[in-house]
Amino acid sequence: MAKKPAKKINNVFQLDPADAVAMVKSLTPRERQTAERIAMGMTQEDIAKELGISPKTLDIFRGKVKKKFDTTMHGIGRVWFCAMVAE
Repeated sequence: MAKKPAKKINNVFQLDPADAVAMVKSLTPRERQTAERIAMGMTQEDIAKELGISPKTLDIFRGKVKKKFDTTMHGIGRVWFCAMVAE
């Protein structure tokens, strides 16, 4: 797996695209679904409904994605965007 960036990702231009791809590939299928929908700008309520899970369960997946990406909620979308552009 690619090494983690030195600080939280708040600017997609600070992230190596290969690192972003590795970060996305490290996600479980449900984490990946969660990250994709966050990057699309969906609300927590809409994501939970679409995935058929409770908002509390969604919080768990969102927290796991934030931890794996070592970023904020806004950073999830930035990492996702960088990875999708790189592929």
